[in-house]
Amino acid sequence: MSAQAYTIAASYYHWLVAIPLMGSIGSVLKCQQSPKEEKGKWMFRHKSLGLLTGLIVAPRLGYRVMNAASYRNVSHPVGSGPIENAVANVSHIALYAFMTIMPATGIAMGYYGGKGLPFFFTTLPGATVANGDIAKQSFNVHKALGVYGKYLVPLHIGGAVKHSVAGHGIWSRINPFGRPMH
Repeated sequence: MSAQAYTIAASYYHWLVAIPLMGSIGSVLKCQQSPKEEKGKWMFRHKSLGLLTGLIVAPRLGYRVMNAASYRNVSHPVGSGPIENAVANVSHIALYAFMTIMPATGIAMGYYGGKGLPFFFTTLPGATVANGDIAKQSFNVHKALGVYGKYLVPLHIGGAVKHSVAGHGIWSRINPFGRPMH
């Protein structure tokens, strides 16, 4: 069993970001496999979920920065070795970068491309004067990071499953339900 659980707020932020992030990845992958006439609806969903992810990840990142000291108190699961711990540290940093940069570049594409930001049942307006250079640079970063970054989520889930099956108490570390608030 792990020595320290994440705070209840950190646990909620984890799941609040995880759901739209996985939905955004899933919808763009579905779009890539869909016939041409269905691609638009899947991209609208992808962009809506990406914007939602960005809206939630911003306070999550702020919480993480403001509470950096308490995160240092959360140890690696019992039974994991130094190489596994190093891989976990690198993958967490990469996952934070992915879930921050992807929504930021997606938002920049829509806003500066002048088309606006799809958000479920509406589209929020974009820049009144489009800036194609920013939109294009954002697209290039978004596309390149998306090619490889989509593997971070399954890697993260795989690590959690591995530790859960091994009885390392992973679920109790991140589960916000059934724990006292502190």
